This record gives sequence, C-alpha cells and structure tokens, in this order.
Amino acid sequence: MSKLVLFTNTFPFGKGETFLQEELQFTSKEFDEVVIFPLYTPHNNAFRHDIPSMGVRIMQPLLPFDHKDKKALIKNGFFCLAPIWFALKEFFAKKIFLSGKKMWLFANYLFMLRSILSNRRVMNEVMGQIKGCNVAYFYWGDKSALLVPFLKKRAGKGALPKFAVRFHGSDIYEEAKGYLPFREMLYKSIDYAITISKNGEEYIKNNYKNQPKVISTHRLGSFYHSDACPNLAAPIPNNVSAADAPGAFNIVSCSNVIELKRVHLIAQAMLMIERDNQICSLLQNGGISHICWTHIGDGPLLEPIKEYITTYSVKVDEEIEATPIVYNFMGAMPHSKVIDYYQTHYTDLFVQVSRSEGVPVSIMEALSFGMSVLATNVGGVAELIPQGCNCGTLLNKDLSAEDLYKSLKEWITKSIMQPGYDRALEARKLWEENWDSSKNYANFAKFLSTLQ
Repeated sequence: MSKLVLFTNTFPFGKGETFLQEELQFTSKEFDEVVIFPLYTPHNNAFRHDIPSMGVRIMQPLLPFDHKDKKALIKNGFFCLAPIWFALKEFFAKKIFLSGKKMWLFANYLFMLRSILSNRRVMNEVMGQIKGCNVAYFYWGDKSALLVPFLKKRAGKGALPKFAVRFHGSDIYEEAKGYLPFREMLYKSIDYAITISKNGEEYIKNNYKNQPKVISTHRLGSFYHSDACPNLAAPIPNNVSAADAPGAFNIVSCSNVIELKRVHLIAQAMLMIERDNQICSLLQNGGISHICWTHIGDGPLLEPIKEYITTYSVKVDEEIEATPIVYNFMGAMPHSKVIDYYQTHYTDLFVQVSRSEGVPVSIMEALSFGMSVLATNVGGVAELIPQGCNCGTLLNKDLSAEDLYKSLKEWITKSIMQPGYDRALEARKLWEENWDSSKNYANFAKFLSTLQ
C-alpha cells in the first residue's frame, strides 16, 4: 500500500494554496493514501477547499494556533527540550546578530520549530505517519519543512521515506526576504528539492554549499477554463474591446497592492502617459477613444495610490491635450470572479512589475486567455515569456516608472500598428505547451510515485 504524507501551511482550511486542490486530484490517484498535516487552521477550522472523498485524511495541525501568534510561539517553544546547537551554529555562522531583520526572522522560525517539537502528541502523530509512508512531501521550502532533519533523527536507522520539498519563490530566493533561516540545514537533510522553475533550480545549485541529493524542476500551471474569451475569438478589430468599454486600449494588472508588487510604478507610468501628446495623437489616429487601466487586488498601498492619481492626474482646466485614461480599481475579488472578468473582457496587455517572483500563476492565466504580457525579469518569469516571443516583453527588475512608461508606449504603438490576434494565439500556445496544470500535475504526481 503506497502512502504520501503531505505538509501544507493551511490547506485544505485556508484561502491560500489553491493550486493544491487540483494537484491533489492527481496525487490521490497515484497513492493509495494521502495524509495531510496543515501547519495551522485559520477560519474556524472550516474546510475551504474540496478534497477527494476517498483515500485522503486530514490530521490535526502541527500548531494549535496561528503561526503569527508570537506570544504563543514563545510560550510553547521556550520550554522545548530539543537541542539548540543547530540554532547557535546558524546564529554565529550567518552573523544574525548584525541585523535586526535577520534577528526577527531567525527568532520567528526558531520558536515556530521549537513549538512543534515540544508538542509530544503532534510529534507522535507525525512520526507514526512518517514511518509508514513512502514519501514525505512538504509543499513549501520553509516553516514545516524545517522539521525534516529532526524527523530523520527521531526515525533512527529504520526504513525512512523519501523527503521531498517543493520550492516556489519567497521560500527560495533570499533577496525576497533578505534572509531565509536554516537553509543549509534544510538542503543537507532533504532527498529531493523540487523547484517550479529552472531559474530556481539553478539558484539552489549556485548559491548553497550543502546540496539536496536531487534537484529537479516540475512546473506548476493554471487551469483550463475556456476558449470562449474575447482575445481568442475569431479575429476582431485590433484593440476593440468586446466588453463594456468599446474602443479602449485595455491594460490589466492583478496582484496584492504591497511594496513587493510595485503597483505604484504602474500608476506613475500612467500619469506620464496622460501627459504624452504623441500617445494622445496616436490613439486618435488609431481610432482608440481612451486607455483603461484595470487593477484587480487589494492591499495597504491601494488607497495611497488612488490618492496619488487623484492628486496628480491631469485636470480638466489644465491647458494640455491629455491622453484620456480611465482608472478602474476592482479591489479584491474571488478567483472565480477574476476568471469571469478575463472571459468577458478584451485585454490588450497584462502588466506585472514585481520586485521578486517565483513563477507567477497570474501570468500563466493571462497567457491562457491570449493576453500579451509586460513583466519584470525576476525569478522564473523568463520561462513564461521566452526570448523572441511576440506576445510579451521582459523588463529589467530594477526598472523605474519612466522605464515602464517607455515600454507601455512601445506596446501601445505596436498594438495599434499591428493586429493583435496572432499574438493572442501565440500566448495561448505557450500556455498549452508549458503551463497547462492538468498536464503538469499529472506528470508531477507520477514523479512522486516513483520515489517509493
């Protein structure tokens, strides 16, 4: 009987880790039993994701409280009897004491780990499942994954499962957080490091002395929804919206509005476009009534961005022939509503200017709907938008608002001068060949089954 033990952050309880829902449909077919240990359970322990009815079992969380509850972490982790040598070694080797940010991250991860190790009931349950399984699979390369060396030690010389850890973005690129605690210890102890991009694979190989036994890439993907969307319809007049803003050049972005995502750069670039007479004339000659920038997502920086636009947008009484721009802030939306929007609105250009990424699913989805993409060359984004493709452009990760403005101007010009239907077909083909989740997850599940 084959068995997989899966460690998650909150799945199947929280809003996150949505891609595990589809992945689990395939892994549950390759293993007779799948046992899931969430790190914690928010939202009143209510299931938020569908799981297969047969062969999948949900265990009690590793932490009986939210991992962000610092008081609980300190209280439970302080009296842990587990050795502290590994922490002291990290503390001095990485010179943690020289940085307040590193100290904070170090303490958070250390007390989280010790809180789990100090809970005898939880550790007995984990060890009971580990000893009887073929593969122990950690969906993230931090938090729960830091248990691996301790699980191996407690298991002793008995038959051990293969320990496989999937790495995404924030759990692999140190520059995203400035410091990732206990990296060397983790890489040294796991059997398989599974990255979601070739860029991530090379990052581990090039930056760490201690290497996992095997490092391989298995891509994520986005769901197939439908071919029935405006971008992929029979050729329509270039840049003519099939939705509620006919004659617009439609720009869409979709992300949390936080510093990492740099949505403010898009706002600044749009204000530069407002004041560009050349673009104004170009739109008029091309039969385009206005530009519409739609942002989907919420966050602490959304209101400041709105205020910035209100303050600096060209006023009616200004003596300038401004480019007409409609700013459409949709706020947070359920994923199903985002998909509904893509299926009913023509989009000329999808824009993402994050400072750091893994392989963003938001871009995968944009490609699947035939959107052209303008994105910063960070993480594995270059694997989504390969060199020489006609449906996307990579931007320098350290771009300024002016750099973005110039690139947007180039795309506006290009889209008016050249029909966009061929680009839409090329974008869709890229997705079908590389980022169709049903293909990628099926292959990944078979890979896990071979580790038995």
